[in-house]
Amino acid sequence: MHYWNGIFKTGRAPGTDAMNQSLSVLEMKAVFSGKKYTLSKRCSKHEGKYYYDLVDAGWNNVVIDESGWTITSAPPILFTRSKNMKEQVLPVPYDDLTILNKYYRFKNKADEILHMVDMVTKFIPDISHPIDIIYGEKGASKTTSMKKDRSIVDPAVRDVVSMPSSKADLALILSSNYMPCFDNIDNITPEKSDLLCMAATGGGFSKRTLYTDDDETILYFKEPVMLNGINVVATRADLLDRAILLELERIPPEERKEEQRIWRDFNSDKPKILGAIFTVLSKAMSLYEEVQLDRLGRMADFTRWGYAIAEAAGIGGEVFLDAYLNNQERANDEAVESNPIAVAVIKLMNRMDSWKGSINELLGTLQSIAEKENIDTFSRLWPKEPNVLSRRLNEVKSNLEQFGITYVIRHHSSAKIITIEKNANNQVQIVFIEEDLPTVEI
Repeated sequence: MHYWNGIFKTGRAPGTDAMNQSLSVLEMKAVFSGKKYTLSKRCSKHEGKYYYDLVDAGWNNVVIDESGWTITSAPPILFTRSKNMKEQVLPVPYDDLTILNKYYRFKNKADEILHMVDMVTKFIPDISHPIDIIYGEKGASKTTSMKKDRSIVDPAVRDVVSMPSSKADLALILSSNYMPCFDNIDNITPEKSDLLCMAATGGGFSKRTLYTDDDETILYFKEPVMLNGINVVATRADLLDRAILLELERIPPEERKEEQRIWRDFNSDKPKILGAIFTVLSKAMSLYEEVQLDRLGRMADFTRWGYAIAEAAGIGGEVFLDAYLNNQERANDEAVESNPIAVAVIKLMNRMDSWKGSINELLGTLQSIAEKENIDTFSRLWPKEPNVLSRRLNEVKSNLEQFGITYVIRHHSSAKIITIEKNANNQVQIVFIEEDLPTVEI
């Protein structure tokens, strides 16, 4: 053993116990006497400015404020980096957001506009983000389009993943990625649909910490999420309510390109794409406080920011607003069409002006209509018992209101009497009525 400058040197690495003891002391000092910092993932907000982590060796950030954007190596906040994160390219000054449209083939102009605006909002970390659902037939470049979006916002080693089999695995992906992208989805279970809803508006997932009896691990997430599939993969109304639907068109065989060439061209333009996004976001920041809207979509913060971004990009706020609200109607139609009970009720009232009976009788009537109209009664959404019928209707309550359908539930002894009527505009109205009894909202 050698003694040098007051320190014993053995020439060997410290043992596991010594390392653990040292780390415990450092952790104790950090917890009880150190400063506290909020760690951010890829994007953050601090004192009215937005910061975007380039995930490079120098810890450089893009700083965006109302005066423009720049790159700093000394941000006032701390970022955390997962193993899946990749370094972003350096942006260059550019101001034409339509450069994005060179690399996507949306089926209509409204979806193209929504996509441009939506991509800018993904760099705003403190708002709820809609879930992007990309769909289209085979050969529509759904996966490649999703990978491009991920490359712009949150480059990753695994840029797209399949939907995991368990809720815990899904919660882990949501909490460790800034923009998780789920590829080639066929269907989404109700439990996973609920987690995705929480990711859009903010929520958490709790589980027991490994190797403990009473310690709890909480995974929190509020991230922009992307899904893709041949069809609109979401079926539950609450998920569709938080989504924007982006339909891609099939690429003709004579227009297809080698993947290597596609990515070479895209990567050469990506610095300009990022520059355009940051420039538009900076301009939108100066407009945002002045935006006052009479119409708001389900994602209110996204709607207001989208309006400001569309104005800053030269698209026009009202053009964006029309595109978004029409997209919400599209999602509402999907929610109703994917719910067999909602379809059966609409079919029922297409045949008559009014209907009245117990909820048990309504279930039998809808069952009969479903058999005649080839509505899937084997679906997990089809109720087998009368009490489940009320819950199924509640799940699409706001969606049915778009069709002029409303209802109130009142209890009478052990029964619920239901009156269904068409309103003055020949839309269907559902009212659960019991006389001289207090209303019980379900």
